[in-house]
Amino acid sequence: MNLDVVSLGFLDKTLFITPPDPPVDKLAGQKPQAGRTMISKQRVALILLLEGLASSGVQMVTIRQTVAFVGSSVLCTSIIISCFLAALALGYYQGGKTAPEKFTRALLVNLIVAIGLFGIGLSYPFVSWYFLTVADITAGIPGLRNPLIHLLSFCVVIMGPLVFLLGQTVPLLLNTADQNTRKSEAAGSATALSTIGNVVGCLLTSLVLMYFLGVGYSIVINCAILAICAVLVMSPERSPLKSALLGVAAISLAITFVANVRIPGQLFAATTPYSDIHIAQDAEGKRLIINRSSASYIGRENREGWPYIEMMKQAIFSDDVTGKHILVLGAGGFTLSAEMTGGARFTYLDIDPKLKSVVEENFLEEKIQGDFVAQDARAYLLTSKRQWDVIVVDLYTNAATIPMHTATFEFFSLVSERLLPDGKAILNIAANPRLTDQYSLTMDNTVRRAFSRCVTDITGYRDGLENLVYLCGKPSSKDPVAGLYRDDTTRVTVDGYLSALNGTTEQD
Repeated sequence: MNLDVVSLGFLDKTLFITPPDPPVDKLAGQKPQAGRTMISKQRVALILLLEGLASSGVQMVTIRQTVAFVGSSVLCTSIIISCFLAALALGYYQGGKTAPEKFTRALLVNLIVAIGLFGIGLSYPFVSWYFLTVADITAGIPGLRNPLIHLLSFCVVIMGPLVFLLGQTVPLLLNTADQNTRKSEAAGSATALSTIGNVVGCLLTSLVLMYFLGVGYSIVINCAILAICAVLVMSPERSPLKSALLGVAAISLAITFVANVRIPGQLFAATTPYSDIHIAQDAEGKRLIINRSSASYIGRENREGWPYIEMMKQAIFSDDVTGKHILVLGAGGFTLSAEMTGGARFTYLDIDPKLKSVVEENFLEEKIQGDFVAQDARAYLLTSKRQWDVIVVDLYTNAATIPMHTATFEFFSLVSERLLPDGKAILNIAANPRLTDQYSLTMDNTVRRAFSRCVTDITGYRDGLENLVYLCGKPSSKDPVAGLYRDDTTRVTVDGYLSALNGTTEQD
């Protein structure tokens, strides 16, 4: 069947045209003929829909697979979307320049190569190798060691070519339009079908495939969709080159399954739409690793956690918390209450609904001590007016990245509003304890502006990121105004004595 000149068939169920002496196309098994060829509109429409579905899946998978290396922020998302759109525009342009008699071959080769790029280039083993290699190469080069630069290079080298190939599908299939159909009508109809596929693909990949099957199977299914598109492009006639391309597609799908399902299945306890979760064990305890970040630790015997967790526990249990209600934003390994609850009622909140079951089965090996809510932290605080005795904030998407919407003055003010009048907030902030960089200095000021009477405990004082634990109160109009102690008064001595009368120190 001749596929070089066929009908897009948007108006008629089946349209016929007589091509002017078409050349031989070995891929489609075509031969010059004086008769007519035909194709139903359903076949071309299905290719456009499926290609659009897989194309949008590329965006979703790229965002998800790079979270462990660059975090999830509007900056990362903007780089990915910008590169996606740029590659798509170049694909449209290149597809429009392809000679009509070569569109079948070009489309088929594009789809076969795209399967390999999608299935292998976006697999966790390859993504991990790429980012770690680039990080090693650029480690000593100022400017280039920025993770956002690494993300940009990944988009240009891997995601960009993939989208460039898929972007050619719409203009290439416009070669099938009936000569009596207006170009604007054909282009509008083809673009509409592809865009509908984009919409379905975004929802299907993120809300269904990743949630129920995991990231690996999502990639495998999207690659299988591209393989179906390739089969739809081909004619039933056999040819050596067509068989070879089908063999390449089959091998690519097999490698895709191993790289995205088998290998991650051995590396991780679970892969969810939000995280890759791994449990590492040593002689003294276990580490819960989420997106390459050591999110939590628990000892085998004493059930103690990381040093900053022990600081938080000391801040919580320094008072009698019997009957108190404690909200933990960022569940981690649920270790704050693993050793003891002190009679308090803990409520853990995390955006990943599968985290609780994974931790109970593989990390704690017991039920968590408290309740669990699967929701975004800021969304929960906005919709729930409940006030708490203690709110713990420990939110990260990878080793050093706090979600942008949970690291602002407005968010911390919202946390403060949800505290009871005598409540306290305990925050874990990864920053430089010397406050020598703009981020650490501004973050410290942001926290202290949102709360009242903040004190800080640190896990180290090196010139780099450390866990800074802030213990803060809720601002009140009754808060005393701080003054200054000066040489010409004895206030510092008097106030010191009065403060000592309110309690004893450990030395006493």
